[in-house]
Amino acid sequence: MEKENMTIDIDTTDYKVINGDITDEQLSSLKARHGRVVEIEVADSEFKELHRGYFRRPDMKTMQAFSATAKGNDVKAAEVMFDNCWLGGSAMMKSDAVYKLQAVGELQNIFGKCVSKLKNL
Repeated sequence: MEKENMTIDIDTTDYKVINGDITDEQLSSLKARHGRVVEIEVADSEFKELHRGYFRRPDMKTMQAFSATAKGNDVKAAEVMFDNCWLGGSAMMKSDAVYKLQAVGELQNIFGKCVSKLKNL
């Protein structure tokens, strides 16, 4: 089964959206400064809340820190990725371990979106 098919879609139309009061203008500014920006949503059906966080793509320095940390502690490595790519959003996504780990799982989907090809000349 492909990973992208494992996402469960639920109706969140009546959920309270919590995004750290990030405005469209602020998002435009983040995009201008960081290039590609992704939004990650974590829905909490128990509290009917939809938490949004905004992240930049990791740079090589972040990837090096992630790789070095992953050898000893996968959760800490995921936290390194989250913290270094975080641009703003729901404060609960940063402070609540369940929300954070859910977001990290989605953030790791940034990889594998590109394809490459090696060609002998």
